[in-house]
Amino acid sequence: MKLESYFASIGSQEEQTQLDIIANNIANSNSPGYKKDTLSFNALLGQVESTDMSQGPIRQTGNNLDIALSGSGLLSVQTSNGTTLYTRAGDLAVNSSNQLVTQDGWPVLGKGGTPVTVTNVAALRISKTGQIIDGTNPPNQLALVTFPPNSLKKVQGGYFQPVNSSTQPQQATGCTVEQQALEGANLNPVQEMAKLIEATRYFETYQKTLKSSNTLDSELIAKTSG
Repeated sequence: MKLESYFASIGSQEEQTQLDIIANNIANSNSPGYKKDTLSFNALLGQVESTDMSQGPIRQTGNNLDIALSGSGLLSVQTSNGTTLYTRAGDLAVNSSNQLVTQDGWPVLGKGGTPVTVTNVAALRISKTGQIIDGTNPPNQLALVTFPPNSLKKVQGGYFQPVNSSTQPQQATGCTVEQQALEGANLNPVQEMAKLIEATRYFETYQKTLKSSNTLDSELIAKTSG
């Protein structure tokens, strides 16, 4: 029964990982620009977690500070410790310093690596190419960047950074900006719930197998020691 217990234990761990990933996807189904995570099996690497960077649906909001990215591209943001991360979340705001910021308060960067400033939100216009015009400041340009496939990793929330620190961002050429709109999460909550139910059933089956195996082992030990 030891071999059966071993495989049941491995299967239980794999399904637990699957449950955690699916639950996180569902929890972020309403997060702008969220990219779902998936779990696959590789003969050499075993379980491999990856992020699906495909386009999410775009909806209109009427909010001048909301932007949706269409195509391959990411916003560049400066974190509180000065590092640069990248995101598709376009639900932006303006802080007390008139800087365009993410919901975490991190400045959105323009070309040249400096924070984008917005003085007149009501007059703000953001072009398809990411040019920022608010009628007061000289026009600025969002730093829209792209990376080679599979070169990014999710670090927190909707933010990404290169897997290899030597990988440098390139200017995004196939990305357009839509103002007063947001990109939704690239997942179907109903499908994710179905996956969650399936994974839960597999997990429970493995747990029952482990419990049954442990019970048999205990009975065997009791008989031999008696």
